[in-house]
Amino acid sequence: MDRYKFEMDRLEPRQEKLDELYDMIEGGTEMKQAKWIGRKAAALILAAAVLTITAAAAAVPAVWEAMTKQLGAFAPYAQTIRGAVCRDQGIKVQVLGALADDLEARFYISVQDVEQDRLNEQLTLMGKIENGRKKEAEPGGSSAGLSFYSFRNSRFDLISYDPETKTALFSTYIDYWEDSVPTPDAHLSLTGMSTYQAKINNETNIGTISGEVLESLPMGEENQTILSPSDIINLGYTDAILPSEKVVLAPELNPQPIEGTEDMWISSMGLASDGCFHIRLGFADGISILDEEGDSWFLCTLLPFEIRDTLGKAYRETLVPGGVDILFPLIQADDLETIQDCTARFYGRYTRPGTIIEGSWNIDFQMEYYSSLVLDWTGELAGRRIDRVTLSPLSVTMNSNDAGGFHGTSIYAVKRDGTTVEAEPDTGSYDNIGGIDPIWRTFNTWKFAEPVDLEEVVSLSLMDETIPVS
Repeated sequence: MDRYKFEMDRLEPRQEKLDELYDMIEGGTEMKQAKWIGRKAAALILAAAVLTITAAAAAVPAVWEAMTKQLGAFAPYAQTIRGAVCRDQGIKVQVLGALADDLEARFYISVQDVEQDRLNEQLTLMGKIENGRKKEAEPGGSSAGLSFYSFRNSRFDLISYDPETKTALFSTYIDYWEDSVPTPDAHLSLTGMSTYQAKINNETNIGTISGEVLESLPMGEENQTILSPSDIINLGYTDAILPSEKVVLAPELNPQPIEGTEDMWISSMGLASDGCFHIRLGFADGISILDEEGDSWFLCTLLPFEIRDTLGKAYRETLVPGGVDILFPLIQADDLETIQDCTARFYGRYTRPGTIIEGSWNIDFQMEYYSSLVLDWTGELAGRRIDRVTLSPLSVTMNSNDAGGFHGTSIYAVKRDGTTVEAEPDTGSYDNIGGIDPIWRTFNTWKFAEPVDLEEVVSLSLMDETIPVS
């Protein structure tokens, strides 16, 4: 691969020729669908995937490398989507691949600016991915319909951005849950993209906080309160817990960075003259935590959870010149030792200088997925009644009357050679259909840490009890 890249760099092909080559191969290779694949088949798929990625890497190596890294051990099980590409407004959008069973489908999408340089690592997408239908009703019941299963807007997560090729890689997903099933026909629809809107979910260690009272400034007309304890639903506190003295910390008293972003930083942190703990954030030029309607979706929490749910539960956010001051009225001088070395997490949305691109990108494509094996076994396990168990190379699902124990317990696939593969608990639902005398209708899911070959699995192990597979 290094030799290939060296030769390509030495020859320096013209960009239009690279684009032409990419357009020819961007359809990739198609994975032939089966209920599950064995070790030899997986090796063949991996070889085909390597060939496809090697060819495509001539145009966008960083994107394919990022997708392969993201898939990890699941790369041989992923489908390479062929011919799923469109262009509008000088932006090329392509569905690169999918990894799916009948519980969840995850899609990988590239977005490339082929005319200008308008994209960056803050790129967000507006649109949705559609696939699947509601399960047909049981005999004697009403039809559940055959409409697409989708959300009004999908969540697109940015995996990587390569400035050299001006290409971003995104992932998005659909949960089919227990009432829907995937279908071959899938559709991606994007209506716009932006580098103007950004998200943050970053943490910083609070460290050691002295009991020194830091320089404080009285709140003035320019200091707009955008969040108070009374605004937080189900908090249990009112604004009566706020100190009578209305102050904010002065800027840049003990600045420190917030890892992973240069858009904002901790400007000052410690006790203010009101006797309470404050964190003042500084913002880079053009950064705002207010949207076009003047609302804020910017939040802060203190970790670990025992701090978050007690001392850090209530806070007030006040806009200050070049940033925001966050007051924690329940944290005072006597509480500083308790919060030593805690973590402050800042999360939510904000705006920054950027570009908004409106257009229409619509792609129809064919999706393949791994059908789950419905186990013949039902019965009692760990004091629960098990009604249904399914197993795919990617996941396990179970219908039972579990009252809560399964949701925090891993399940293991036991292979013929005695080795095991862990599946960690994922989303579940608990529905009490019995009222005062609980009768639970429960649906649990688990996802494997690495794919399993169903031909090699002889049983599942849950709570040290065995569920036979073959």
